[in-house]
Amino acid sequence: MITGLLASYGTIAVAGFGIASRIESFSQIVLLALSASIGPFVGQNWGAKKYLRVHQALRLSFLFCLFWGVLVTVILAPTAPWLASLFNSNPEVITITATYLLIVPISYAGAGVILVASSTFNALGKPLPSVVMMVTRMVVLYIPLAYLGSQLFGVNGIFAAACISNVAVGLGAYIWNQKTCDLKTVLALDKNSVSAGMGQL
Repeated sequence: MITGLLASYGTIAVAGFGIASRIESFSQIVLLALSASIGPFVGQNWGAKKYLRVHQALRLSFLFCLFWGVLVTVILAPTAPWLASLFNSNPEVITITATYLLIVPISYAGAGVILVASSTFNALGKPLPSVVMMVTRMVVLYIPLAYLGSQLFGVNGIFAAACISNVAVGLGAYIWNQKTCDLKTVLALDKNSVSAGMGQL
């Protein structure tokens, strides 16, 4: 659907978006690796009731997402035209690609938080939050905002919609994950469950 919106602005817009998406995929490999590794770590330590390790790992992971998002944004902003020229020499295509890589990377930290939070929820045996986050990001926010943005600001509005969706859902994912894995709450619940078990004995 996003490609369909971009197609209304011609093949140049689609080509620029395609190049930017490829560069984006490469720049997010580190975040994907982080989300793939945090799942088993959380699952193992949560099962062993080592909640402090889970809490610390998630805190460091979210901080790294923020660091990586800022780093990639700083790198891509000035180098985007050159990177785009490696794929296509058309100045208009380069402009579209550079615009995308100037707007959307601002939200890469949010995208990383979404990946880490989703992997964490899956490791805890709670896949529903992951589904809710993904559906909210794509169906509830991205597509409607992209349509509205395209009507108001053209191609830039579509790119801004991707940025807003990542930031909004990333913030929600962080809050949701923190509430689920809150150290004090988990320890209190665990203590209550132990007390209840002793009472039954």
